[in-house]
Amino acid sequence: MFLKKKKQAKLIYSGMKRVIAYVFLTIILPIASKAQHVSPLYKDSIQMKWVDEKYNSMSLEEKVGQLFIVAAYTNRDAVHENDIQKLIEEEHIGGLIFMQDQAAHQIELTNKFQSISKIPLLIGMDAEWGLAMRLKGVERFPWNMTLGALRDNKLVYQVGKQIGIQANRMGVQFNFSPSVDVNVNPNNPIIGNRSFGSNPDRVAEKGIAYMDGMRAQNVLSSAKHFPGHGNTDQDSHKVLPLIPDNKADLEKYHIAPFKKMIDAGVQSIMVAHLNVPALEPDPKMPSTLSKNIITDYLKGELQFKGIVITDALNMDGVAKMFPAGDVDYRAFVAGNDILLFSQNVHVGKQKIIDAINKGQISEARLEESVKKILMAKYITGLNEVRTLNPTNVLEDLNSPTNLALTTKIFEKASTVVKNEHKLLPIKKLNQKIAFVPLEQTDYDQFLTHLQKYTNVELVKISNPNQINLLNDYDVIISGAFLSNETVYKPYKLSDNSKAILKALPKDKKKIFSLFTSPYGLKDLDLSNLDAVTVHYQNTKDAQAAAAQVIFGAIDADGTFPVDINQNLKEGQGIVTKHIKRLGFTAPENVNLGKKNSQK
Repeated sequence: MFLKKKKQAKLIYSGMKRVIAYVFLTIILPIASKAQHVSPLYKDSIQMKWVDEKYNSMSLEEKVGQLFIVAAYTNRDAVHENDIQKLIEEEHIGGLIFMQDQAAHQIELTNKFQSISKIPLLIGMDAEWGLAMRLKGVERFPWNMTLGALRDNKLVYQVGKQIGIQANRMGVQFNFSPSVDVNVNPNNPIIGNRSFGSNPDRVAEKGIAYMDGMRAQNVLSSAKHFPGHGNTDQDSHKVLPLIPDNKADLEKYHIAPFKKMIDAGVQSIMVAHLNVPALEPDPKMPSTLSKNIITDYLKGELQFKGIVITDALNMDGVAKMFPAGDVDYRAFVAGNDILLFSQNVHVGKQKIIDAINKGQISEARLEESVKKILMAKYITGLNEVRTLNPTNVLEDLNSPTNLALTTKIFEKASTVVKNEHKLLPIKKLNQKIAFVPLEQTDYDQFLTHLQKYTNVELVKISNPNQINLLNDYDVIISGAFLSNETVYKPYKLSDNSKAILKALPKDKKKIFSLFTSPYGLKDLDLSNLDAVTVHYQNTKDAQAAAAQVIFGAIDADGTFPVDINQNLKEGQGIVTKHIKRLGFTAPENVNLGKKNSQK
């Protein structure tokens, strides 16, 4: 009797498993499949009710106006401000991209422009390394190349979060970043330091972390520059760059991060001005204006349901091909939802309206784009526009939390690529140590921090013939300090600096620290050096971190974000551990100091 009941129980259990499996296959899987095709802009039915009400309240002209985002400047005169006001009142534009450069005045203009717009304006900025990219007096977060060297993506998330806090302070809903271009060409003039690296997995991981941080603050991100601007030595601001990859390589390396960003819920993708034969056979058709690339591939094959936005339509990569206004019309026909940096809104609008009236563009196509824009406005809080306060704005943008985060990132990004005989960290402090600066003279923080550990003497050498000045030293620390003024500054060391490094005495312990892009090592002979560290940028925080790595106050655990040459590859990085020497960091990084009160 007991065995019979046990057998019946097994049969019942087996049947239950089949029922559960059936329910999963017939109910859960379709829901999951459907979720993959839901717009990343969707929030709830209340949102969609607001979207429908706003959409239905607009005339055709007002709806088409929503497609346009134009450039606004805070350093121009009243004529410019009146022109923007006219575009808002007469052309009913959907948003603004603020350029340079005054934070308080930008807040004043945002309040003014929002107050006169029937539909709230979507305010955007290029803020890849924070709002410092456009605003004077704001401290920069590290560039993507520096973030790419980090092992801990939580720090990248924090950068996105803090940039989101900055954006909220300024009334900005849309940050046109991150750049997820896979930089495989060291001679790329426009991406370079703006890239997280040369490995698509690394780039995707960092891009998603950055995006998630901004999304936590309700700020829209835009992955760019689709389908990838990393494999070219041309600048789309000046020409139409060729992307030579076949479709398989293009998808494996350059489109891969965009696919992962789509899967992770990125809300917008910015399309670059590129010649991409693998996706568009017409060599004179920029990707921004290509229906094959935008409608058929990005929206169709990749199933992207978010906002598709053009790169700036004033860039020569596209602007030289068609008249202002006409290029806007062509971009919309190709499948873009937002037309960024329009040079002639009135003409572009009228061309689109005429095409709709003639039946050449369906009203459903217009509805698709406008409702996406309205959905974006709702989820960023523009259903209830708030008045911004310019008081103490620079203090808020330069919060202690932001400054401490930057300090920590430069510490964690420090990368050791050579360490023969475990020279690093230096343990004996009774050696005679010289410091030889190369390139620019901005090395004060590095020397100051070196001298906090022992006596380090500054020895200036202008050419290889003066190497004998180093004969009496045991250890020689040299550093190349290149300009950190902009992300586009050259990274190559001069022939004279290379000659000095090569001529350093063979019988001395030699340490070299690079304060620029890691590509600075590309054609540098490292054979005469015992230890090499890379710090990615020439900032006070990078210099302080380098000195602490050399003397063992902090660990070095960064890795190369890019392939440099045949010997130096992406992912390389020698971990060195601290030896419990006194370190120097921001108070907030050791749970001291004033915390940022913003959440």
